Amino acid sequence: MGKSSHNPLVEKSLTSALSTPITIQEFVLTRNRFHLLFQDGYGNTFSTQGGFSLLTLRMYAHYRLKCFQYGGFNPLPSPLKAEGSLNGGIASFMIHGYGNVFGGNVLYKIELHRFQLASVDLNVDKIFYLPLMQMLHYPSDTDTTLSGDILLNGFDQRDVEGKIHLLSQTRRFVSTPISEESNESFTLKSLLADKYGDVQPFNVNITLDASLAHAGILEQFVGIPLGGTLNLHAALSGDEKLLHLKTHTDVARSDTSMVVDIPRLEPSRIAFDFKHADLEKIFTLFAHNAPISGQGDMYGELNTTGGNLNIIITKAATVPKVLFQEYHITQPLTRFDAEVHADLSQKGVRYRASYRSDLNRMEIDSTTTHNQMLRDLLLSIPNGSPHR
Repeated sequence: MGKSSHNPLVEKSLTSALSTPITIQEFVLTRNRFHLLFQDGYGNTFSTQGGFSLLTLRMYAHYRLKCFQYGGFNPLPSPLKAEGSLNGGIASFMIHGYGNVFGGNVLYKIELHRFQLASVDLNVDKIFYLPLMQMLHYPSDTDTTLSGDILLNGFDQRDVEGKIHLLSQTRRFVSTPISEESNESFTLKSLLADKYGDVQPFNVNITLDASLAHAGILEQFVGIPLGGTLNLHAALSGDEKLLHLKTHTDVARSDTSMVVDIPRLEPSRIAFDFKHADLEKIFTLFAHNAPISGQGDMYGELNTTGGNLNIIITKAATVPKVLFQEYHITQPLTRFDAEVHADLSQKGVRYRASYRSDLNRMEIDSTTTHNQMLRDLLLSIPNGSPHR
């Protein structure tokens, strides 16, 4: 096997298709067999050999990909190896394979219909999270690995359905400064629109189940430090006219559900019900030491013009050590219950609240503003002035 007179044409075609200079090392073509080996300017190589039928326009082949350098046709900032089979024709073309990427293993099956992506079936095993974040240009300092399954189909029909299941394992996590890019706003419409700003009709029905050993791995995406474990079930369904997102989680040992309505790809309403949460776990989730313990419930609804928020705290107690260390407040251990009801409108926020401890009681009427509520609450706490 060796070079042929077709090489310059093949090299030019591959260079154009892969948007990087390609060098043909081996190329053999007979009436029903072929062998091809090429590399880019970084030494990354791809080889394939097999057969084809001009009568049925079908092909079958084995391929091998070896990428040790970032660049060329390797888009990943880490070594990438894969091998598998190619089989099918124009109507349906299957790509099966096994790969090693980001220190983990991937089994994959990809189907194309008329050279358009139709379905993806992935199984990932202990892929390192750190190089994924590096590829997205986000800071990260963790040994977290990801495992799970992704099964999605209907891309070619713009009728996407399927399931995603992810599991993370973390032994070491160090919070990093939130990237400024994490706070850049974008809309679903800008994400899904074409270059002309139009969104083509689509349908979607996808479920996600995730179990995270450390919620902090999400901090760059939500823009705030996080901690603790997180289990989440989410379902996204609808079309470009109206999407519904439903989630359920046991965060902070709670029973929490949330529904988001998204008409015309713009979120317009959020309804949530946060039941029986462990208050200490809530502060842990947001990477803070807990100044209080007890149980909390929160429910409400928010829309583009207003809404309401209701917080009920029961069987609670202050944690004097944390109040002193984190907030410079000297205060004895105090057991209490509290309720806060907030009505939100374009004119502002109005509160109703009550506080009942083993030392004091307080009631706040519906005319109270946010700042006044906080002042009244601090005054009601015995020895609750800032420590000097």
